[in-house]
Amino acid sequence: MSRVVVVEDETFTRHAIALALREAGFEVSEAADAFACRAVLKTLRADVVVLDLGLPGLDGMAFAAELRSLSDVGLVIVTQREAPEARIQALDLGADDYLVKPVHLGELAARIRSVLRRRRSAPGQVRRLGRWVIDFDSRTVTAGGRLADLTRGEFDILTRLMEAKGKIVSREALLQVTSRRPNEADVRSVDALVSRLRRKLGEAGDEVDLILTAPGFGYRLRLMAEDA
Repeated sequence: MSRVVVVEDETFTRHAIALALREAGFEVSEAADAFACRAVLKTLRADVVVLDLGLPGLDGMAFAAELRSLSDVGLVIVTQREAPEARIQALDLGADDYLVKPVHLGELAARIRSVLRRRRSAPGQVRRLGRWVIDFDSRTVTAGGRLADLTRGEFDILTRLMEAKGKIVSREALLQVTSRRPNEADVRSVDALVSRLRRKLGEAGDEVDLILTAPGFGYRLRLMAEDA
């Protein structure tokens, strides 16, 4: 079941959206502002965030930029801001969709499903990373007939970094991928997995490190021209 976080400060509207999405088959968490959403995202891995822009404390546009800088979670904006400039800014920040209130809740559910379909098909069945060929169906990584013997956690981290297409993925976001109880795990386990993954991906003789560290944030892939 796909997980959605609804970030909306108006209580009645938030409850109505959450109820409609639950009835549409989603697992839904609610947050009244950006700070509450941060707390939710520390305890679960969300597939999509439905975000209002008119939030108290931290404006929704600023929070959208923060979300996109730290993770590749699906992002659907639902707002009263009709100006084309706001839509353009949100989409440039990396929002997957932008809807102006009042929104039909059935359409919102359909838009979320569309975002999920696009994101799940984004990596492709087979992708290249440097000399490596990554098959997402068989969960294998090969180069020149040689197989990289990746553990489940190492392959899941590689998949998450591939989905981000060169953008930084926070250590906390990677922990959501690798741990069944991320709120009880230590992010240092992510560092250990990335270290092993780097070593194994280097076995094909690559001269450059395919996984780059963003100090204080997380990791990203060094994408070659053929990988982009």
